[in-house]
Amino acid sequence: MDSIPAPRTTSSTRCFWQCAGWSVLLAPLTIVIHELGHLLVARAVGFPNPVLHFSSVDPGAAAGLPDSALGLATLAGPIVSAVLALVACVWIGWRAATPWALALAVTAVTRFAVGIPYTLVTGIIRFVGAQLAPPAFDEYKAGAALGWSGDLLLAATSALCIAVLWWIGRHLQRDARGATWLGLFVGTATGWALWMKGLGPWLLP
Repeated sequence: MDSIPAPRTTSSTRCFWQCAGWSVLLAPLTIVIHELGHLLVARAVGFPNPVLHFSSVDPGAAAGLPDSALGLATLAGPIVSAVLALVACVWIGWRAATPWALALAVTAVTRFAVGIPYTLVTGIIRFVGAQLAPPAFDEYKAGAALGWSGDLLLAATSALCIAVLWWIGRHLQRDARGATWLGLFVGTATGWALWMKGLGPWLLP
């Protein structure tokens, strides 16, 4: 009697749950680390009493500080998120596409994902001679304070998000690619929801 091939669902299911589980854990962590970047740089540049909240940092009084101080504190969050994603990508390329590294890369660049459609829409609108009001993204706030282009900063983080996702896609197992992506996105969305709607306001109101 011919043997029956083993189903692939076991491997795919395991990839889904591992990536989803790590993403649920790391999404809140990457949010907090992003905000800690704002907080630590705000203190370093002279803000006396910055306050950490679950999804933002209140820098406090800025009397006597130059605009560049606010710009650096605002830019610190995106830089921290970018570093986390790049560290994960280096691990993926150097060692292996382990679930925790995949989850770290995706959850770290999640904050940049909204910039992709905004950058595309902005480009189209400017092509026809119109202009949108500046959004409340970190990149635009930092650009305004530092005298840089908020559009270019946002385009840079959007490009980084796309590059990280492309890099991840190159290193996924072909037979479990769909399950892995689904696990990463479902876990990341769940982690964000749990933090923003429950744990975050409770722990860091």
